[in-house]
Amino acid sequence: MQEESRGVTRWRRSALIAVPATATIAAMTLAMVQGVLAANLSLTSVPFTLSSNTVAASKGLGAVLTTVTAGSPTAAAEVGLPKAGLDGICIHAVQSVNLPVVGTVGTWSLNISSPAAATPLTTAQLAAGQGIQANNLILDAQSVKGATATLNATAATPNQIGAAADSANIKGTGITDGTAGQFGLDATGGQTDILGLKANANGATIGGAITLPNLAINLANGDTAGKGAGGGDC
Repeated sequence: MQEESRGVTRWRRSALIAVPATATIAAMTLAMVQGVLAANLSLTSVPFTLSSNTVAASKGLGAVLTTVTAGSPTAAAEVGLPKAGLDGICIHAVQSVNLPVVGTVGTWSLNISSPAAATPLTTAQLAAGQGIQANNLILDAQSVKGATATLNATAATPNQIGAAADSANIKGTGITDGTAGQFGLDATGGQTDILGLKANANGATIGGAITLPNLAINLANGDTAGKGAGGGDC
């Protein structure tokens, strides 16, 4: 996991909502939606999905295995993109919510989205600075998928499958806790283009500011995905 630092936007897993216990559940929910009650949501114990229509990582990416749960078939990896242009972004997290005194109010979804452009952006446009621009995007994820992905490289700067997890190139993608001797993917030989990105993540960090056009943050009852890139579910 990455260390907290100033100038870092961090999404994590869990939800804790503090509200007065003097109203009915329906009234509290309505007040929360209207912004009357404080809702402190931090994702710290539940995985979430992060998706984007198209991603252009002009400096490539790195990936290393970071966590294996003892006695369990689960593991996590870090994927680092030192620079990424995204055509839309959507985050969807689900958790059971308990309120003081009142108790459980069921399962709720937190959806955060900034929609894709009306006319889909090409990877060349994203690499040139259009769309959502993120620096040092690091995903702590169980899986990162794409409908298609192109990992460009040259003979002089090849991509390396099985690179040392603590190599200089992988560290250059923002992954600083790769263990010497462990497996790493060094795809920094050229631009990486991903269509239909979907990551099942535990956390994500973005170093520095990020501008999210038409940002929407919504709560929804149940496992209800928001609308993301291209109008599809998160």
